[in-house]
Amino acid sequence: MRNWLLPIIVLGVSGVGLVFASDRARKKVHSFFDRVSQAPDPLGEFNKALDQQLANIQRTLDQLSQALEG
Repeated sequence: MRNWLLPIIVLGVSGVGLVFASDRARKKVHSFFDRVSQAPDPLGEFNKALDQQLANIQRTLDQLSQALEG
């Protein structure tokens, strides 16, 4: 298995190099990243809910530590 690692890495790096060698491919890569950066965040609502739950957990831990100190 180790005998194939170096050729696979070389082929992968050379493939990426070929993509950036032509103007057309570079434009396609740039347009892809532009579309991705302008896309709405699909996990926005999940992130908000997760932040709220983490804040609730932190508040509960703070209350617990105050109760144990007193």
